[in-house]
Amino acid sequence: MTVIKENKVLVMGGIIVDKYILVNKYPIRGEDTLITDSFNRVGGCTINVACALKNLGIDAYPVSAIGMDEDGDTIEKFLLENNINNDCVAVEKNKTTGYCIVVLDSATERTFMSYKGCEEMFSYSLIKPNLVKETAFVYLTGYYLLSSYAAKILRFIKEVKERGASVMFDPGPLVGEIESEILYSILELCDVLIPNANELEKIKIKLNAEEEVDKWIEKYKIEYLIIKNGGEGITAYKGNKKYKGAAYNVKSMDTTGAGDSFAAGCIYGFLNNLEFEEVLSIGSACGALNTTFMGPNGKYSLEDVERLMKGETNHA
Repeated sequence: MTVIKENKVLVMGGIIVDKYILVNKYPIRGEDTLITDSFNRVGGCTINVACALKNLGIDAYPVSAIGMDEDGDTIEKFLLENNINNDCVAVEKNKTTGYCIVVLDSATERTFMSYKGCEEMFSYSLIKPNLVKETAFVYLTGYYLLSSYAAKILRFIKEVKERGASVMFDPGPLVGEIESEILYSILELCDVLIPNANELEKIKIKLNAEEEVDKWIEKYKIEYLIIKNGGEGITAYKGNKKYKGAAYNVKSMDTTGAGDSFAAGCIYGFLNNLEFEEVLSIGSACGALNTTFMGPNGKYSLEDVERLMKGETNHA
């Protein structure tokens, strides 16, 4: 995988507001449960990855449209207060900002219900030509490929890749709803595929892929396949070589955004031309640290990551 000199990252997928509902246990369908707390956080894969990259000193540019409404105002304020680049964020008049209901139980298990707003929109005008030239990495979430803009998004990514950028595709839980042709196209474009085990199975079913994983990724010329298994760690492939990695032991409060933080840590490792094992370790440490915060995008430093990797942290 080729990485150009600049370390700027386009993070594509939309910014939304996560509306948290905390419960002791998720209700049985048709029954009731008591809410113990509720709050809102700016979230979505795009902003979660961008925040984690900022934690690590990487210049991240979230790409999204937001509405001219209360949730849109919340997002704008968040970007300003956290010094996140807003060059690729467009405010759309008379449009509604997307949101996600996050039900979090006492075992930190999350259940999502998402409302698609204008974050699914895409235009080449969102990204300035000089930024395209300086982009080293593109992160794309599968949520961004569920709209009528999917083909245009893929054409843009193809152009950025032809300029030397690398592409990471994070399928997301709704990957089974992406059109087959679009899914084929992004698999052929991406250098790094980073699903969890359930998402990988959905891809295989969608594409009727019966081959073993190593043969399957060879078919699409995917350079790195990284499978997230939550608390059980990761399984990864580089070519036909298989890697296993254990999860770091931390006191987890909320697993929302952990996979996004993991992806950001891996991007950091790739940008710094680290060995693949170290890329996976940094990603795992970032994902683990993010679970020690309530909300989808916790604040930690590269030093915190290094301490956790060395076993010198008090997060456990």
